[in-house]
Amino acid sequence: MSFARSIFRPAAFILLLLILIFSVSTCALAADLDPLTFTILVSPDQLSAPGEVAVSLDVANTGNEDMKLPVTLYDPDGGVVASFGDGGSYQLKSGESTSWSGTWNVTQQQLNAGSLSFELRYHLEDDTGALAEVSRQATVKLQYLGEHATLSVNRVISPEVVRQGEQASVIYELTNSGNVQLNDIRVKENISKKTQTVKSLAPGDKTTVTFTSHIGSADLKSNATITYKSAGDSKTQTVQIEDAVIPVAKPGLKFVLSTPAEAVNVGDKATLVMTFINEGNISYSNVTVADAKAGTLATGISIPAGETVTEEKQFILTESVTFKATATLPDNTGETKKLTSNELHIGVFDPEKQLLLTLNLTADQDTISHEPADVRFHLIVTNNSNIKAEKIDITHGKTPIYTIASLEPGASITLDRDARIPQAGQFRFTATLKDTLNNEVKFDSNTIHIAYAQNTPAPTTVPVVTVAPPDYVTSAPVDPLLTQGRDVLRYVILGLMGLFGAALVLFAISSLARLNRYRKSKAAYDHLDLAERRDYTEPMDDEDFDDAGDTENIPDEDTAEEELKPDYNKMNPEKAAILPHEKLLRSAAEGDATKAPAQEEMPSVDDQGGYRVTRTNTPAAPKAEEPAAGEDGSDSLRRRRRASRRVDEE
Repeated sequence: MSFARSIFRPAAFILLLLILIFSVSTCALAADLDPLTFTILVSPDQLSAPGEVAVSLDVANTGNEDMKLPVTLYDPDGGVVASFGDGGSYQLKSGESTSWSGTWNVTQQQLNAGSLSFELRYHLEDDTGALAEVSRQATVKLQYLGEHATLSVNRVISPEVVRQGEQASVIYELTNSGNVQLNDIRVKENISKKTQTVKSLAPGDKTTVTFTSHIGSADLKSNATITYKSAGDSKTQTVQIEDAVIPVAKPGLKFVLSTPAEAVNVGDKATLVMTFINEGNISYSNVTVADAKAGTLATGISIPAGETVTEEKQFILTESVTFKATATLPDNTGETKKLTSNELHIGVFDPEKQLLLTLNLTADQDTISHEPADVRFHLIVTNNSNIKAEKIDITHGKTPIYTIASLEPGASITLDRDARIPQAGQFRFTATLKDTLNNEVKFDSNTIHIAYAQNTPAPTTVPVVTVAPPDYVTSAPVDPLLTQGRDVLRYVILGLMGLFGAALVLFAISSLARLNRYRKSKAAYDHLDLAERRDYTEPMDDEDFDDAGDTENIPDEDTAEEELKPDYNKMNPEKAAILPHEKLLRSAAEGDATKAPAQEEMPSVDDQGGYRVTRTNTPAAPKAEEPAAGEDGSDSLRRRRRASRRVDEE
């Protein structure tokens, strides 16, 4: 018996443990396989006392299978919510959701707990196919505030911008957002010296107080200090309202009409552009634009301060029309103003009467070698339209050139202009005239390029730039005879300059030739020095070299012999009685009789201007008697000196 009890107790404990583990695992499995979502929202979630709140619940089946049994909703007190589904239950299909909204009176116990919970009960099938009941709660937190006094303030300024001299209003909306009564509410506004008072304000109630002031030329500044007390409390509470500027209105609106094309063909569309340029601080709303003839052009336009607004409207025109629109402008100052635009004319014309001119421009040169330069422009103007073109103004940039009074259809006119252009660049002429609708039309010629190039062998690339209009120095037409004469004179001057240059070249060549001959002459090795004494039988001594250039101290013929003899006797006392020519004669007699000394001739001049010494062999002369030293010897010396002097003179 005791053995049976000892066996039964452990077995029972093990069985109970297995049941507990099985039930826990079943519930965990059911929770893991739960396809439902359950959410709750409560408003308000802050309460100072028990009271009613709004509750919103959402239930959804996110699984792939329908619920086998319906779900049931229970309130926080455990009762079934009968308004949910069918009597408190609802069967959800796969992917289906449902919601419930209602009210609930929160109790003090629930406030103290700080939460409010609704419960959802349903059954889920486990892996064995058995149904297990599952309970899920949706809980929301509640905050218990107790008694509190709160005053909410909202300020409204009207109008937002005030015109000078008008009245500005500041309105304060006071709301008791607490749960106790507020007493002795006082509002002090900066734009007014008066303080306004509200005696009492119950929880949830609201009231307004208004302050007004006229504005001058300067902006107003609004701020306020608000004080109040809660019921049963003597403490004063304060609300400070920050600064706000009430600006003085500064209108600055412009209304302009424009169009991309001031003229269209019959039946074509014309575009009317309405532009509002708001440079002031006033904003406009619900603006309407109308024209006396075309009717309403635009409505509902808003034009904020400091911005530009553009509206467009298209018309199909069969005749010319003039627009002048009026805008009705309600603004944020509380007023409505009107503003009239400019007048805009859109012309309608027949294409057959359209003007068409062509301008063909050429120049007598496409390259200039100096700046400024004279250039002749040649312009042909042709009227290719079907109507006469009248008063055609020809210009280059802003410089007027010529005015053509009229030009018949198909006719052409040629204009020649001599102009002094300041530099190379691009040149184009423009024809301006008015069409049948009195609209100004312009036609441009082709653009020609005139480049700059120096008179050098190497070409120079000069960038093409657009220059100022040329300085026209003559008027058209130019006399052809005058032009021909100027060309002839230019050629004559060029010819004379060429001859002068050739003469300079020849002069330079001849100078170089003379210089070359002079250098060759100086370099010749056989030059003879020009001197007063030349003795081809004996060399000169030092005194002769010193006196070679002294022409003033040359001795006379009568005294030459006497002056030489003393010097000779001093240098050679042994041979004082023998004269130089006697030495020569004696040496010749003592030598070979068949070999006589060569006869000396005077130096000849070569082609380079120097002297050349030559000797020729002549037959020996018969021996003559030796002349006396005082007679024939001196005569021979005089003859040699005279011969040398003649050579020097030559």
